[in-house]
Amino acid sequence: MFNISELHMASILMDIAALLLLFGTIIHTSIYRKRGRVDDRLFFILIVITVIMSVSDAITYVLDGGRVPGGVVTSIFCNNIYFITFELFCGVLAVYLDYRAYADHHSPVRSAVIMLVSVVMVALIVLNNSGKFLFWVDPVTNQYYQYPMYPIVFLGPAIYAVLVLFYIIKIDVKVAWLYILLVLIRLMFGQLTRGVSSTALIFAIGLAFIHIHYMRLPFYDEEVL
Repeated sequence: MFNISELHMASILMDIAALLLLFGTIIHTSIYRKRGRVDDRLFFILIVITVIMSVSDAITYVLDGGRVPGGVVTSIFCNNIYFITFELFCGVLAVYLDYRAYADHHSPVRSAVIMLVSVVMVALIVLNNSGKFLFWVDPVTNQYYQYPMYPIVFLGPAIYAVLVLFYIIKIDVKVAWLYILLVLIRLMFGQLTRGVSSTALIFAIGLAFIHIHYMRLPFYDEEVL
């Protein structure tokens, strides 16, 4: 019934690794969420988005090319969820870092403007279900295909990548190299191992580093003390 290749299994293992890392981060951030601060809630949303991304990605690789009742519909649904969470993660991460960089001058309007790119990209992914210009799952073979316009899904994340680098430099220039390293690793890995998905794991590692970075800071703000 299932037709899981070695490359697919590698992707599934990476998604599992991402989930294990994320669940550990959720446990450690539960105390911080009790403060009710905007950045704590945004960080938790990032974790939830990445969990959903990892699960949907793993399911698509399990079902790809297999003969499972309802597999095509499930695969199409999970592919949509994966790409939607991919776009949303990038937008929410930018909003989160914007808040960290400008906590004293946080603007909900600016956050809405930052999220606009993600909203447009999500709309394109939804429209793809009727137009089929980005990706699709063949209803006969249950195999995933990419159309020539598929690279569009990376336009939003590319814009956010530059914006995120700007925020990281403003917040702590010393960790900018780590962000650049993660981006380069993802790009190089994508070129060397085509067919293996590492995006969710890279996102999870990035969230873990953010968590470790802010764990060094005092739990309570100085004005509270």
